[in-house]
Amino acid sequence: MGRWRRIGVAFLAVAALLVAWEPTRVAMQTAAMLPSMLDAGPKPLELFSDAPRRESLPYRAAEPGHEPDLAELWLPAWASAERPAGGVLLVFGVNNLGRNHPAIERVADALARTGAAVVVPDSRALLEGRLTDAEIDGVVRAFQLLAARPEVDRQRLGIAGFSVGGSLALLAARDPRISHQVRWVNAFGAYADASSYLASVASHAYLGEAGRPVAWTPTPLAREVFLRFALDQVNVRRDRRSLERALERAVLHGERPGRDAALIRDLESPVARTVHDLLTARTLAEAQRAIDRLPPPAREFIAAISPARHLDGLAADVHVMHELEDRHVPFVESRRLAAALERAGVLEAHTEFRLFDHVQPDEIDLVAAAPQLLKLLLHVRSLMEETL
Repeated sequence: MGRWRRIGVAFLAVAALLVAWEPTRVAMQTAAMLPSMLDAGPKPLELFSDAPRRESLPYRAAEPGHEPDLAELWLPAWASAERPAGGVLLVFGVNNLGRNHPAIERVADALARTGAAVVVPDSRALLEGRLTDAEIDGVVRAFQLLAARPEVDRQRLGIAGFSVGGSLALLAARDPRISHQVRWVNAFGAYADASSYLASVASHAYLGEAGRPVAWTPTPLAREVFLRFALDQVNVRRDRRSLERALERAVLHGERPGRDAALIRDLESPVARTVHDLLTARTLAEAQRAIDRLPPPAREFIAAISPARHLDGLAADVHVMHELEDRHVPFVESRRLAAALERAGVLEAHTEFRLFDHVQPDEIDLVAAAPQLLKLLLHVRSLMEETL
């Protein structure tokens, strides 16, 4: 059987199974949408839907000397004030892709063709590999842009966050400015607590559910963001340059630099010595101790961007997804997040996969991946039921 025939047969089999199980309009729309989202197999959505309308709009005031941050709005071809569509805000994490990257456009286009208005905001900070607590306000403002459109039904709005964007989405959804309008949040590949996540990247390990460290290799992007955060804590310029010269290359290349006694003696500030200990931590415990010794502003920032610590005020139904082979954020972070959400009474679903490269689809053989695709279909269908 040829490759495309196998792919087509697999898609039809999965779609038929879903429709037979619950023959609803939303189930069929979701089954037609996923091949376009995943860029795999035949794409019936593109044959039977009109291209959406789109435009770029400012959603956040400019920093001094810069243009305003822009968001891309995608509207179903038929959407109007008389016939409003449900809406989805897509929030991506630290990346250099931007709202017009083909992979992001593919997801937004598929959602809009299926019947959802979509907003995709760009953040200058996230595109530069920086994470600040101001990004929570950015998500709120992008959601307000979506909710203010006359073509959008304010009763059917959700936020889909990817990677760090999933954590930001949860923090933004509890903001009083929008919490009454956010119907659902889908956090895909998110971390629960920034402190445990940073310790995992530092030590190349995560705490397994048996209470023992498990070896883990973070991605180059995770190491880069971690290094930038650590060095940004050092205010003495000479100390920062010394740490960069001694440790930057090793950290970025995934090596495990050891303690440098001569470097420690040469550093002027206690903060620089703490950052040295963090960058050279050999175990989770060492990394966590170094994080706990960071200056109060750094610890406050870590707390502010940790969704598991801030679930009060969150009223939306929360759906959690994670890839079990994720090397950007350990999957146990989502398990801890789901447990905290369940205790708070807002967890709607928690689904784990072996299908993605962090939050992007791997090369997919739809025949071999059929069981995982069925899980994905059922998970996404539940989101679409609240939107379409």
